[in-house]
Amino acid sequence: MRMMRMSRADKFFQISTQLPLEEIKDDRDEHAIPELTHVAVLRDAGNMQDAIDYATSLSKMYPDYDLIPFMIAYIYYQKEFPQEAIHTAMEALPNCKRKYRLYSVIGLAESAQGNIENALVWWSRSVIAQCVVADYQEADPFLHLAHVAEVVGARQESQVLFTMVDAIEPDSPRLGESEEARLRALKKSWVKDPLIKVIKYIDTHYLHS
Repeated sequence: MRMMRMSRADKFFQISTQLPLEEIKDDRDEHAIPELTHVAVLRDAGNMQDAIDYATSLSKMYPDYDLIPFMIAYIYYQKEFPQEAIHTAMEALPNCKRKYRLYSVIGLAESAQGNIENALVWWSRSVIAQCVVADYQEADPFLHLAHVAEVVGARQESQVLFTMVDAIEPDSPRLGESEEARLRALKKSWVKDPLIKVIKYIDTHYLHS
């Protein structure tokens, strides 16, 4: 019997709700490696390339520590080099126990390139991964999904997601008007219905479980 081809809506739901790699709790925080402070100092002083170079050397010593490639990828994202951000995070994913920060920054970089459907997949994965290990540290994916949920009419789920944002980062700023305007295009996109399904699935199976 001929196998039925999965629709893009079904594929979107599947890849958004099934983690591609096992999420493992990692108790190491930003203070676990003191040298990370120097990366932040270089970054905050505007020496972005020096920060990247120093962090890259650190990553060779600590290949399973997600915060190092996350910082590198986030700097690339801030410098408006989204492809480099994606490459850095993707390369690090198989080596790191904790992956939700890397998923999040890939989502930001995809969104920066206008690939909002891809971004939604990565943000959904980040939210699920944080719920799986009950380690809520990265607010960005909750924030973006909250705004998206509001746009597509999943208002109850949107409020739950905004509550999570504020629990992770009290008084966290919301997205600006230009970002919200971009998200409003989802109302007429093919991804609207499967996206609502993903948001409701996350709410039911992870945020209310």
